[in-house]
Amino acid sequence: MPTKFLAYKALLLALCPQFLYAVPANSVVATINVGVTPSGLAITPDNNFAYVANNNNYGLPNADNVSVLNLTNNLPDLLISSTTFNEPYTITINAAGTLAYVTNSNYTTVSIIDIPSNTVSGIITGFDGPSGLAITPDGTYAYVNNYGGPEGVGSGNGKTVNVVDLTNNTIVKTITVDQAPAALAVSPDGDYVYVINYVNGTPGSGTMNVIQTSDNTVTGTVYGFFGPFDIAITPDGNYAYVTNFGSNNFFPFGTTVNAVDLTSNTITATITLGIQPAGIAITPDGNYAYVTNYNTLYTSTYFSSLVAGQGTVNVIDIATNTVIPPTIVVDQSPANIAISPNGEFAYVSNYTSNTINVIALPTFEIAAQGCQIQNRYLTQMDVINKITWTVSGTSLPVSYDVYRDAALTDLAGTVLIDALSLDDDEPFVLLDHNRNPDITYTYYIVGTNSVGTTSEPVAITVTQNC
Repeated sequence: MPTKFLAYKALLLALCPQFLYAVPANSVVATINVGVTPSGLAITPDNNFAYVANNNNYGLPNADNVSVLNLTNNLPDLLISSTTFNEPYTITINAAGTLAYVTNSNYTTVSIIDIPSNTVSGIITGFDGPSGLAITPDGTYAYVNNYGGPEGVGSGNGKTVNVVDLTNNTIVKTITVDQAPAALAVSPDGDYVYVINYVNGTPGSGTMNVIQTSDNTVTGTVYGFFGPFDIAITPDGNYAYVTNFGSNNFFPFGTTVNAVDLTSNTITATITLGIQPAGIAITPDGNYAYVTNYNTLYTSTYFSSLVAGQGTVNVIDIATNTVIPPTIVVDQSPANIAISPNGEFAYVSNYTSNTINVIALPTFEIAAQGCQIQNRYLTQMDVINKITWTVSGTSLPVSYDVYRDAALTDLAGTVLIDALSLDDDEPFVLLDHNRNPDITYTYYIVGTNSVGTTSEPVAITVTQNC
């Protein structure tokens, strides 16, 4: 008698996978060409477009620009050029998705891109080598860190953060911070701005200033960083994660990320990663931090022969503050990283390669169990293995493949989920008939979501009766 199976809550399609291009989570699924030395990038709230600041560190003519990427097909959409750009470094998009703010790190301005028309609609003046911009949750103010530039105190000599009223695009306050503010982030409730400062780039010299937004005063300082490069705050506002790039001279280099408890403003964990941790982004569910390792060093004395090694991205489990597999291989000199608002993809800018890598992210977890049923008839017995599973997370699977072997070659069935099942809390059930009662079976479930990202196989061994 042929093997039979049943699946509830779903449409069942045996031995016929739904996705021709399914890819495992935490793998690079696309590479997009952009401009010269891409640095900061931002994703629109609808997840459809990315804006990339092409920093043009080589000073090539007409190469200071912004790439717009269509994320529905992972291809360049258009290139925005403007005489207002001068080594554009970071991009911040407002919550409405209508404006993008571009910091011009080699000048004194922030350029404003009108997203519906993809044109520069204005500038904000009065900065000094701006290298980061963060907007308060209510959208009324922006905080801009001044690293220092050639029109002012010089690179790395800045000591201020400007507060900008976004209703009229004017600076309304200047706050003194520690030397060389490299990046900043606003707390989810908008009560604080956290500014990381490079200072002089020696181990332990870096700081984090805490600005209280109600009166725009510095209320605290955290010490002990090493050439801090980027900062990200967990969605609950309880922790900040700071990358320690190390010296801007590329030696000595950093290899760690610090976790900072924002209730006490103390460093509570030091996590070791690759060479020169640079960009960092936290998933919307707050479970993981993704960190780029720049890994670009001088191979000769006197700061000559700068060579990019293998770029990588590490994943930090925030619950345990440990690095978990895999190490994701990307292009050269990965500088910054942004995660889409829906948490489905991460986008990495590669400064030397002039590319953006797209990484598929895990968005769901499967919990499963199995048991055995024995139905006795007059002349035979049907042994049925019952596999039950539930799923949690975002961007949930639209199909499940259930296998009888770890090599994922013996397919028990493919379950295609209908729209009603996506919002149903009832478990999924697969019944695998006519099993041998003398064999202990282990099944492997692989989920695939709507964008083709697959989970690691979840193993279930059937060891008990139902």
